[in-house]
Amino acid sequence: MQVIKFDLNNLLNQNTGFSYYILGRSYDLEENGVLQDYNKALYYYQKGYDKDYPLCIYSLGISYELGLGNVLNINKSKAKELLINAYPKILELINNPNTNEVERVYAKFVIGAYYYFGLGKIEQDYNKAFEIIKECADNGHLAAIYDLGANFYYNGKGTEVNYELADFYLTKAKENNLKRAIDLYETRNKVKINHQQHNIRY
Repeated sequence: MQVIKFDLNNLLNQNTGFSYYILGRSYDLEENGVLQDYNKALYYYQKGYDKDYPLCIYSLGISYELGLGNVLNINKSKAKELLINAYPKILELINNPNTNEVERVYAKFVIGAYYYFGLGKIEQDYNKAFEIIKECADNGHLAAIYDLGANFYYNGKGTEVNYELADFYLTKAKENNLKRAIDLYETRNKVKINHQQHNIRY
């Protein structure tokens, strides 16, 4: 499985909606080797929004939906407005023959989030979310790989519980230095060790 990776220094000079999206989510979610910085995340999301770039419109929407640290407070009505606005534009991006394949994978991943959370006018559908996120993972989207291991297979969201596959995908995300994967992997290992110790018979 070839994992998509980004050099953020290269993205800084591109001045495209997609580069702003990747920079924003990198600082938002501690991806691509940077520390979390919500101010920088919001800065890049806003730059993409100013370009009317669909994934940055979504990113602002989900930031209002879930909050963005102490930088952006939850505002459900603003979130819904942005998320409804973004959805058809994301579909256009996916269906545009000029969209490159990496950008298309990232756009599909966002559609998966719509189904997972039930965003905008989309009804929550874990099965559909799993189908989309699995496709994105198969195409190297690191956060999608993490989600399969952290949530879908582990909790049986949209698929059968499968701890072996959950461990496989979480390990793959950890090996590619995704911080939240490293943290979760360590937490789960501690739980396993504690569980094994409690089941020792003397």
